[in-house]
Amino acid sequence: MDQMIIANVALDIFCILLCLMPILYLTSAHRYKIKLNQYFMGLCISNALMILGDIGDWAIRDIISSGEKILLTALTLLYYISSALVLFFISSYVKEYLKLTKRQSKYFILTVAVLCIVQVILALLSPLTGSIFYINENGYQRGNLFLLSQVIPVLNMILCIICIFVNRKKLSGREMVFFHLYLLLPPVSMLIQTMFRGLGIVSPIITLNILILFINIQHEQELAFHQREKELAELQIDILLSQIQPHFLYNALATISHLCRHDPEAARKATKEFSMFLRGNMDSLHNRNPIPFEQELTHVMNYLSLEQQRFHNRLRIVYDIQHNNFKIPPLTLQPLVENAVRHGILHRDEGGVITISTAEAPDAHIVTISDDGVGIEKAKTFANLGEHAHIGIENVRSRLQAMVHGTVEIKSSNEGTTVTMRIPKEGM
Repeated sequence: MDQMIIANVALDIFCILLCLMPILYLTSAHRYKIKLNQYFMGLCISNALMILGDIGDWAIRDIISSGEKILLTALTLLYYISSALVLFFISSYVKEYLKLTKRQSKYFILTVAVLCIVQVILALLSPLTGSIFYINENGYQRGNLFLLSQVIPVLNMILCIICIFVNRKKLSGREMVFFHLYLLLPPVSMLIQTMFRGLGIVSPIITLNILILFINIQHEQELAFHQREKELAELQIDILLSQIQPHFLYNALATISHLCRHDPEAARKATKEFSMFLRGNMDSLHNRNPIPFEQELTHVMNYLSLEQQRFHNRLRIVYDIQHNNFKIPPLTLQPLVENAVRHGILHRDEGGVITISTAEAPDAHIVTISDDGVGIEKAKTFANLGEHAHIGIENVRSRLQAMVHGTVEIKSSNEGTTVTMRIPKEGM
């Protein structure tokens, strides 16, 4: 084994060890639970396997036995199949990082998958047809369609570059530079290695790019994730404080005090509901994840029951729950319902009806809160609207987007207001 071969084998082994570093990091502290990290781990693992397969080409040059031929064939198949996985995972990483729309994501990943499948099929057929490679007494040899196996990664990288260019406004200048380094350097190194066989630079270049990507983009993305976690915690406290307003506590306690004198049984029930309402708010401080919709609905029902004790027939509730098998951020529904009560129907002398309904769409869970109150514009003329309603809605909007990629849509007129929350199924 000459010195060039020894150097290439040693370099491949070193690159495999380098790939293990981000893998070990991402498997610690449950970082792998984040989808973006899962794609990056897949990229590192498939790259390590690709390099392992590449070692066979350098280490097994003269085929003496059938066992060596089988081993070299298996390693070469591992190389080509893993190279297809590298393409798939880097494309999936780009898709997730850019937060592509559902339509963009569908066509982008479908095209990438077709290219990767073609690569895998050609590789699997090669031991029989010699299309990409074949093994003879001199070891690994390139087949007639070898160049096609090099064109496929280039096409994939071009797709990624186009995708990044179309969504360039989502990236900083620094992110653009490092993504393009990763996407452009491997094809260049492949071209050089194709022209000068014996020069093993593809594996080191790809591995180096993975580490650069990890240090400069992936790590920053994780820091940004933790920053969002901190902001979510602050939003949770804000929303909690906005819902436990002194006026509500005073009014609820005054209502319970009144019931104690006139209807002890109703007072007992109201006290229990008040206790459950407070518990629901306090529990949200310790819950950073979405909760079952039924749990959030129960919290809202406790709140509304207390308000009905005060306003009686002026506040009427309709529940139209057609679908409840989904999760929602805690304290998301209640602020919207409270706005409907305080700034909608209670500004009408005769009161009104609040309808809470749910439905299931092909791509989302839908929650609707509608009222037949005075509408947002007219409600602004009342002195007690203040900033509370606006802060509550914006907190809901921010938390819904951050935790489940959901949206809030508001339609209002003089005949009432309808608030619609859409929670994408893929966001869960």
